[in-house]
Amino acid sequence: MRGSVCLYQGEELGLKEAELSFSDLVDPYGIEFWPEFKGRDGCRTPMVWQSHATNGAFSTANRTWLPVPAEHLTHAVDTQDNVDGSVLEFYRSMLAFRRAHPALAKGSIRLLDTPANILAFIRDDGTQRLLCVFNMGESAAEYKLPAELLPHDAGCPGVTAAPIDGELDLEPFGSYVGLL
Repeated sequence: MRGSVCLYQGEELGLKEAELSFSDLVDPYGIEFWPEFKGRDGCRTPMVWQSHATNGAFSTANRTWLPVPAEHLTHAVDTQDNVDGSVLEFYRSMLAFRRAHPALAKGSIRLLDTPANILAFIRDDGTQRLLCVFNMGESAAEYKLPAELLPHDAGCPGVTAAPIDGELDLEPFGSYVGLL
């Protein structure tokens, strides 16, 4: 979407929300409404930089303000840095792609008519137009491109479809980004 990208810490590593025990909580809302509402602490655990370092190399303290979950250590930066196909490298390549295409940050957006579970729009900044199509569903879907749209590959990382005879065959949660 337009504007700034907002990433939650650890999202770029593929970290899931941590399951914390009540005794580990520091969030007043989580403490007050436990266990129905566990608060925000599960998504505010320390960043894991090194998989084999104490506290994931976040801190040299004996105990961090929230615990570092063992399952997060397997996704630490050092296990994903420069590793093809890692979540971290995917995020880096997507952010670089977005920087290289100003229409994605500041361009207008025009939503296109689509069948159920398909989201399609054009981003246009006056110098560049991109067609973005996403299958938001759990099953494969087809999207027939409007006749006036003849996209070509934009080199977007993670794209899972290519137009064939004016149609996109999108796998579940698949995507396509092309230059117009």
